[in-house]
Amino acid sequence: MCILFICYCLLFFPSLVYANGCTGKNAELIGQLEAKLDNCKIDMSDTATDVEMIKAYDDLTNCSKNVAYQLFDSFYKSKNESAKNDFNEVIEATYMHYQNLVQNSDLAQKLYTGTMYEIQVNTRASLKIKAIVQEYLREMKIQCADLSDLPDDFNTDKE
Repeated sequence: MCILFICYCLLFFPSLVYANGCTGKNAELIGQLEAKLDNCKIDMSDTATDVEMIKAYDDLTNCSKNVAYQLFDSFYKSKNESAKNDFNEVIEATYMHYQNLVQNSDLAQKLYTGTMYEIQVNTRASLKIKAIVQEYLREMKIQCADLSDLPDDFNTDKE
């Protein structure tokens, strides 16, 4: 059973294996970006109106997007514009996905009217977008750790 758990962790959580191997400027930058993403929070009162709730989740999306853009500026220099354009398409597709999932079925259009379902769409989409940015950061940690294992002439920390 223990071996099965270890194999599961290695297959599905590779960042756990490499988390300590990333060093230098890249590791520092990844840590800063993780901290910025951690500060992307939903900020609204307990008595927020529908408009305030939608704005709070839009702000979460924008904060996550800003962190992603900083990541692209640092780690996707040769593909910066295409990475940003692709990420913008992911954001749009994520919102459309949750719109279809929550509100666009024939059943939902009969049952789910009102802004509370729009809030549900925004909530789920913004949380998914933040999770996608977290996935980018995990991948950068893995790549950084892999790069740290290579000879110095391959390491981009020396720039």
